Amino acid sequence: MNLISRTATAVVAALALSLPTAALTSAQAAPSSAGQAGATQAAQHSQAVAKKAKKAKKKIKLKLQRSQSYSHYGQDGVKVTAVVKKGKKNAKGKVTFSLNGAAVATSKLKKGKASYRMASTNAPGQYVVSAKYKSKKKSTKVRVYNSAIALSGTAFTISAATSSWDLPALTGTVQYKDAPATKGYVDIYLNGNVKGGSSSPDYCCMASVDGAGNFQFAGSTFLGRVQDKGPGTYTYQAFYTDGPAFADYIYSTPITVTVTP
Repeated sequence: MNLISRTATAVVAALALSLPTAALTSAQAAPSSAGQAGATQAAQHSQAVAKKAKKAKKKIKLKLQRSQSYSHYGQDGVKVTAVVKKGKKNAKGKVTFSLNGAAVATSKLKKGKASYRMASTNAPGQYVVSAKYKSKKKSTKVRVYNSAIALSGTAFTISAATSSWDLPALTGTVQYKDAPATKGYVDIYLNGNVKGGSSSPDYCCMASVDGAGNFQFAGSTFLGRVQDKGPGTYTYQAFYTDGPAFADYIYSTPITVTVTP
């Protein structure tokens, strides 16, 4: 009996000693497994962030710039420039331009820019200019106004011997932004050299525009001054502006004047 009792006691003691060790081993294993899972999640998050940043770095950005918001029929058209970036760098390739939905030009990007100028022959009206680069597309609106200078004549032959008071007048009318001009000035320049305005060495003369869009240069005012240059053939151009600032203007067809001896 004593032998059996001692044996049972020994077994119980052994079991009691082994249980804390197993519990400790299990407790130590749990944090280790959780740490590995956390590290894996952190790595996956870092990879996702890096992938997103890389994608954003190469994101295509397209914007349009206009030389102005409108033009006048028969004059230089508006220039539309596409500026394309791929991330922080200038994009390469080609840009397709469309006018009211119809493709009109394909331009190669140079330093991230490509341009298209509308034709001077586009009829008056509202236009939508679009630029497409790969999957990106942007549009802008441009207005073409019905504006023109109508002249009583564009070719004159005069004699150097004729009195300036007997020379014919140059008359005309101005249509500006779809309606007859009601104010402003018409200036005439040799060879159309308008740079410098009235200070230009090629400036000839000026006439005011009345409320109905009419103007007139007396014979001595325009042709008389051309006559003073002596025999030869000269080319002039008339320019209309609605204010002294000359912020916006339209121009006529060339005026040819031949002075004979």
